[in-house]
Amino acid sequence: MDGQTERCAHCGTPATAGRYCTNCGAELGTEPTNPPVLPLEGDTAERVYDLPPAYVAPPARPPGEQPAQRPLPPITPHPADAEPAYLSAEPASPRGPGPGLWVAVVAAMLVVLLLGGFLLFQSSGGSDNGASSRPAVAPKTHRTPGPTTSAPTSSEPTASSSPATGPPSNVAGFAQASAPRHAPSGLDFRGRRVTYVAANLVDGRNDTCWRTPGDATGTELTFRLDQPTRISRVGLVNGYSKIAYSRGRAYDWYLGNRRVVSVEWVFDDGSSVTQSFGAERGMQQTAIKPVTTSTVRLKITSVSPPGKGRAARNDTAISEVLLLGRTG
Repeated sequence: MDGQTERCAHCGTPATAGRYCTNCGAELGTEPTNPPVLPLEGDTAERVYDLPPAYVAPPARPPGEQPAQRPLPPITPHPADAEPAYLSAEPASPRGPGPGLWVAVVAAMLVVLLLGGFLLFQSSGGSDNGASSRPAVAPKTHRTPGPTTSAPTSSEPTASSSPATGPPSNVAGFAQASAPRHAPSGLDFRGRRVTYVAANLVDGRNDTCWRTPGDATGTELTFRLDQPTRISRVGLVNGYSKIAYSRGRAYDWYLGNRRVVSVEWVFDDGSSVTQSFGAERGMQQTAIKPVTTSTVRLKITSVSPPGKGRAARNDTAISEVLLLGRTG
């Protein structure tokens, strides 16, 4: 073979003894039927570009022959489209008052007449004092005052003036994340678009990330909160914490990408906190002296070397950020 090693025409792997390629399974000596799929936007992402399956065209019809028309299935009206049997075409005429209403009116008139006669009899009866000639007046009733509740003084806290209560929560999801740069988008093994923008840092998912090419030492990320917040704990997932699978093989992007080793958190008042990280794909966090701030800046001070293996990438990645605090 003129000193050259025979390679598989489908994937380029050196051929060994046997009829089929040990890497992609294609038959040695055959040519691919379709060219490989090209990446989008100079993809540096997570896809291994496999050859697509061959396209099988439908059999050609003879000239002049029309495609067969399949009969449409009968349309069955939906039960909701049918008019209910209890509905009538014309509205029912309003009914007049029943006999019970007339009985109530007559009874009310009798009560008024009896009460009027009683009052007239009381006013016309004799008495020894002159006050009997005056019309009867119903005695006034006086309400007995009950116990009253005094209003709170200015020294007592009210519901509107009391500070926010309850445990602090992760407010990173309410922050606007920004970065000076990010890696171009790419495709995953299923052909779906994958982005690496700063918004992935606060989306609550560890299988997305912000990523930038090369060594990101010195890069500063910014998180702007919607209002001043008292922060008491910070942290992050210091790599791309995702494992993808293709043809039974695992691609661990946490081990393949560069990981953040140390950072500095900076707040509005100028105070800062340093934090170091180990090779753990979960959230690594640390408690800080509570500080009220509207902006949190994250300075990357050191990163790891590029990873090794089939998922190796010379990119720095962070999957998620934690800002634990409370507003108010």
